[in-house]
Amino acid sequence: MARTKKRYQKAETGCNKDSLPVFSAGIYSRVSVDHKEDKTETIENQIEIARQFVMENNSSTERKMDLQIYDIYTDRGITGTSFERKGFMRLMEDVKEHKINCIIVKDLSRFGRDYIETGNYIEKILPFLGCRFIAVTDGFDSMSGDAAETQFIMDIKNLVNDMYAKDISKRAALAKKMAAEAGSYIGSFAPYGYNVANINGIRKLVVDNKCAGIVKLVFEKYAGGCSCNNIISYLYTNKIHRISDYKKYHHVYCESGETLHQWGQNVIRGLLSNPVYTGNLVQCKKSAGLYKGQKKAMPASKDEWITAKGTHKAIISSGLFEKVQQMLKKTVKCTLEQYTDKETDNIYRNILYCGVCGKRMHPVFYGCKGKDERHFSYYCRNAYMIDGRKCRKNYIREEHLDIYVMEQLRQVLKSQKIKAKDCIQANNSLCSQKITTYMAEEKKLIKTCEALKEECALEFMQYKEGKATKEEYLKSRQYRKEQAGFSEKRKAELRKKIQDCKLQAEEKKQFLNQFLKEGSCQKLDIYLAEALIGKILLFPDGIIEIYYKFTNGE
Repeated sequence: MARTKKRYQKAETGCNKDSLPVFSAGIYSRVSVDHKEDKTETIENQIEIARQFVMENNSSTERKMDLQIYDIYTDRGITGTSFERKGFMRLMEDVKEHKINCIIVKDLSRFGRDYIETGNYIEKILPFLGCRFIAVTDGFDSMSGDAAETQFIMDIKNLVNDMYAKDISKRAALAKKMAAEAGSYIGSFAPYGYNVANINGIRKLVVDNKCAGIVKLVFEKYAGGCSCNNIISYLYTNKIHRISDYKKYHHVYCESGETLHQWGQNVIRGLLSNPVYTGNLVQCKKSAGLYKGQKKAMPASKDEWITAKGTHKAIISSGLFEKVQQMLKKTVKCTLEQYTDKETDNIYRNILYCGVCGKRMHPVFYGCKGKDERHFSYYCRNAYMIDGRKCRKNYIREEHLDIYVMEQLRQVLKSQKIKAKDCIQANNSLCSQKITTYMAEEKKLIKTCEALKEECALEFMQYKEGKATKEEYLKSRQYRKEQAGFSEKRKAELRKKIQDCKLQAEEKKQFLNQFLKEGSCQKLDIYLAEALIGKILLFPDGIIEIYYKFTNGE
């Protein structure tokens, strides 16, 4: 790592014979899940355009920098609305590790199509990391002399990319809905017990005779009085592969040299509650609402579900299915979600782990003394496994954990001479940074909306002068209207975030005063717990290890 960083520093500050700065560049290219994209957007073409730019730059007598290609980063079949991409994440890791200090893309849409996140990277994250950003065909260079002037144009293009992605999402959702209504199976993978076949241009489910009998067995055993745990034990004892391992090995029973895993209880319940085994399709249960401003697919309301009956051969009878559904309803226990309406209730859910197997401890609601008072216990799920993942029994109640954590936290803060005013000052500084970011984004949205209004007025004049058709004008006006609605919604969200940030800062200030000065506070909240503590390990013998985020060792 140190040698890599040293090489980067030399490249960044070193000069060639013309005393020009040398940049270590990473070429990034991406193709979307949208297969209708222009053929010029192929990975190979994007890379070639970037390479050509580097070659022309380095051979120009008027060049202001020299570019050296460090590596090429690609993502195939990945939407630009998400930044959870392997190639992109590897690119950013190399930026953070100072292996590269310049990113080159064909155009802005290849980098990302999310208006907010793309803007954050180009205007905040990359400049903070000292990384140059070049979009070749857009003519944008974040470190050029006219960067400030071209930034506004880039904002508009970024906005267009965002709207394009939303339009694609809307059309894809409509196409899936139409396919579901026609009885076509729109899932990526067939349910256990079936395969997918293309019959007369429609994706149909056909029975997989290898494992259809297992599906019928599970239904019959449950209907006969076996619990989910008993069924899991039976399947494991008879060496029947769980669904994911069946897909891996392509046969039902575990053979020599293969690893046998037990089935999960949620998997059994999911199988028992799936109407697909009666020959009916119930689809579109999730709404891919990117065009509605949603980042991820959200559960759709039941009236939005698409049901098509008799689309494929049934594995079980409708009578058996209905009997099982009635039995499932009777055995449904109160879940954690039914008793919690505040995400701050369960403060250890992201930081408490089993010290033996390393898995996150599972929270369980165990009682309620008052209307607004909730209590949890935590246990290791692996302790109840019957396969090779079985762990030792590990359990603790939240109030016992509170007492230990608060006492240890006080001692550590005291030993490191951390004062209340320092914590409060750091908390206020963090809050101010967030508010500044939100306000800057709001200001940017206002500026963008004003530009859209000017464009709309200009297009209206072009329409009146006969330079644009009525269809073009109406389509453009609809786009401006949708973007205005999006901007207003986002501005309202930002104003709420600012207000929430101020309220949280005040709450944390009061807590820190009580905790560090008076010592009367007996419980953390989730924000402070995750801000102060990296991980808590719980061992079956009662030993608790706490790893803090602020200690010298971290």
